[in-house]
Amino acid sequence: MSATCAAIARPALRWRALLSVALLGGFYTLPWLRWEGRQALLFDLPARRFDLFGWTLWPGDVGVLFGAVAVMACSLALLTTLAGRVWCGHACPQTLWGALFRWVERGCARGSRHPALAATLKHVAWALIALWTGITFVGLFTPIDALVVGFWPGQWSGWERFWVLFHATATWANAGFLRDQVCLDLCPYARLAPSLFDADTPQVGYDARRGEPRGPRARGRGGVQQRGRGLLDPTSASDYAFRAAHPALAGPLPRFAEDRLGDCLDCSACVQACPMQLDVRNGPLPDCIACGACVDACDAQMRAWRFPVGLLRIASTNGMQGQPRRWLRPRVLAPLGGLVLLLALGMRQL
Repeated sequence: MSATCAAIARPALRWRALLSVALLGGFYTLPWLRWEGRQALLFDLPARRFDLFGWTLWPGDVGVLFGAVAVMACSLALLTTLAGRVWCGHACPQTLWGALFRWVERGCARGSRHPALAATLKHVAWALIALWTGITFVGLFTPIDALVVGFWPGQWSGWERFWVLFHATATWANAGFLRDQVCLDLCPYARLAPSLFDADTPQVGYDARRGEPRGPRARGRGGVQQRGRGLLDPTSASDYAFRAAHPALAGPLPRFAEDRLGDCLDCSACVQACPMQLDVRNGPLPDCIACGACVDACDAQMRAWRFPVGLLRIASTNGMQGQPRRWLRPRVLAPLGGLVLLLALGMRQL
C-alpha cells in the first residue's frame, strides 16, 4: 500500500488499535488489581479457593464455575450468529498478540537498516513480551507480587518456573511464527464458527456487481456509478469473479477497456493486509476471522482513486443483496434459549 493510502487508512484503523491496546492492557493489569487487601482475581490452587473481586468460591462451588463456562459458551454462540467472528477478529489472544508481534517486527525493520540487527532486536523484544505474558498468566494462579519479587533471586518453585516458560514459549511460537496456522489448524472455535452462520450473519463480503471485471487503470476515470456503467447483473458478476479466482480452470479473462472495468483495481492491497493471507474476493471463506483489515485497505484505495468506499464491507449475505435483516431465526433462538435457561437456573440457586 502506498504512503498516501496508508495515511488515509489510519483513521479507520485507529479504533481497532485502541481496542487492542485496551484489551492487552487489561490482561497485563488484571493480576495487579486489589480488593479488600487481596489480589482481586486469583485462582489459589494450594488453598483451593477462587477469589473474584470479593466473591470467594470453594471446591463445593464447582457447579457455579461449570455454569459460568456454559453461560459464556452460549453467549459466544449467540454473539457469533448475530455479529459474526468478532471474537476472532478483535478479542482472541492469538489475534491480539499476533498483531502486537507484527507491529514489533515492522518497527524493528524500520528502525534498523541492518537485517541482522533488526532480526536480533525483534527476537529480543518478542522474548521480553512473551516472558512478561507468561508471568502475568501464572500471576492469576500465584500471587503476582510474590512471583515478580522471586524472579531475580530465582525463588520460583519448579511448577512456577515450568508454567511461566511454557506460556512464554507458547506466546513466542504462536504469535511470532505459527500465526494464521493456529486459526487454520489448532483452534476448535474456528472450525465450529461457520456452522453458527446463516444468511443474516455479518461476514466480510465483496460487491462483485460493482467490482468486476477487475483491473488496474489510470486515475480520474471515476467509479462505475460516476461514469454510468452501473452494476453488472449477478450472473455476469459471479462469472467474472469465479474466472478471476480460478484462471487455470476457467481460462483467463479477456481484456476490457478501462471504461468497462469495475471498481476493483486488482491492487491486492486487501490480500496483503489480511493476517490469514486470504482473498475475500473469491467468495465467503470459512477461515476469514472478520478482522476488517482488508476492508480498511480497500477503502483506502477507493478513497485514493476517488471511488465510493464499501467495495469490501462487513455485511450479511442478505444485506449484500439488499434484503431486510431477520433477527429472530433458529440459529439465534437456540443459544438465546439456552442462555436464558442457564441464567434462570443460576438465579434460582443464588
